[in-house]
Amino acid sequence: MKPHSILGIADWAHHSWLARATPARNERARTQAAAYLFTRFPALADPGVAQLPGSAERLARPAYARLMRICASLACAHALRLVVSAEARIRFSATTGLPPLAALQSHPRGDHDDLPLDEPLDFFSRRGLIVAGLALALRAAGCDAQRQRMQLRLPRDCAEAAAQWRLPCVSSRMALELFGDALRLLHARSATC
Repeated sequence: MKPHSILGIADWAHHSWLARATPARNERARTQAAAYLFTRFPALADPGVAQLPGSAERLARPAYARLMRICASLACAHALRLVVSAEARIRFSATTGLPPLAALQSHPRGDHDDLPLDEPLDFFSRRGLIVAGLALALRAAGCDAQRQRMQLRLPRDCAEAAAQWRLPCVSSRMALELFGDALRLLHARSATC
């Protein structure tokens, strides 16, 4: 493992996972944080660990959280088509920080039934969408180290809530396709900004 990737895990992980109250900013703090994470999650130190699906590895934390919210929204795109009032559309965009609702509603996934999730999804809850999206992304992950990396990127309470979801009716292939669709929508949206 290269030195920059060893310290990089401290930058990748949300500070709620570290043994400190604030993000690791200097090299000493990053080294301590990385050592703590590698001790706690030994699979992260494996040099053969595959990157996260798609280009998720390079996303900044806010974009990564947005990806999870898009993933959850696409899982229930059919139900999202029922949100029609102008007030609800404005509220959705304001509370979730997602692309305009029309972009999600017009996605081809809306033509099919929603994926069966463990809990009903509150479309107006940013945290609820992140938890559901992360649960789906964890289902798509190929190994434990990928799952750990995905969880470390977001606040610990969200990751722990997502890890509780079982998603028995969602295959890893379905989840991976959904994750890919969410990535494409995220990149298409950022390209037009």
